[in-house]
Amino acid sequence: YTAETVPEAIEHAKKVGYPLMIRSAFALGGLGSGICHNEEMLRDMGAKALSTSPQILVEKSMKGWKEVEYEVVRDAYDNCVTVCNSKFA
Repeated sequence: YTAETVPEAIEHAKKVGYPLMIRSAFALGGLGSGICHNEEMLRDMGAKALSTSPQILVEKSMKGWKEVEYEVVRDAYDNCVTVCNSKFA
């Protein structure tokens, strides 16, 4: 879910459930991202994230899972190269 205000993020949290992850939209490197265990944390972290980004993403927490990120590069001739970067939390 996307939210442009903290109250909107709280409404989405009711659907997602806690703990949840918020991420700043349009920001690289996880700026303003984190796990919220309750509404108080969401209010605090959401306000901080929205001070640097116009929108936040409200997502189910995947804490404990490994994240594997694939990057695909394609040229004008439709040749593709896939690189896998593993991230361990």
